[in-house]
Amino acid sequence: MSTKSTYILKFLNVMSWIAFIGLCIKAGTLLTSYGISMFFNEVGAKNLQLGLDLSQLKAYDVVDYSIMVFSITIITILEALVFYSVIQIFLKINYVSPFHETIGKLIQKMSAFSFLVGIFSNVTANYSQKFTAIGIPLPNLTEHIGLGDAFLFFAGILYFISQLFAKGIELQKESELTI
Repeated sequence: MSTKSTYILKFLNVMSWIAFIGLCIKAGTLLTSYGISMFFNEVGAKNLQLGLDLSQLKAYDVVDYSIMVFSITIITILEALVFYSVIQIFLKINYVSPFHETIGKLIQKMSAFSFLVGIFSNVTANYSQKFTAIGIPLPNLTEHIGLGDAFLFFAGILYFISQLFAKGIELQKESELTI
């Protein structure tokens, strides 16, 4: 493998770690802010994480507020799991013989996590429309729930790649048997 490819892969590995750690911190911050806003200080709902203001939703209904916070947290955790799968691929891949069942399963996991992110994002976006329709503003919400359609498309691409990997594993096993 060329040195340019090696540097690019190392860079992608570092970026995956940064994204994973950042998403874990975001999920922890959301849960901590939620706990503070529910049990200690009502003002915590004004800035849950990076400008996410759900204070008016909390004033409207605590149950809906809790559902929204947990939906955003689940989306964040699933996004972190996507990047964790990428990290696992970097740790386990053998560049000489890359078609291995472990890598194929990790790509399938990435596809499943991406699919779940897409589903949860779309459901949460539709759920939030109920509140915007009655005049409860939810500023910066789309920044935190992401674009569900993009994740669904990404899940489809990853599923296709996992099927290619399965075929590559099959061909590699046949090649090893004939030698």
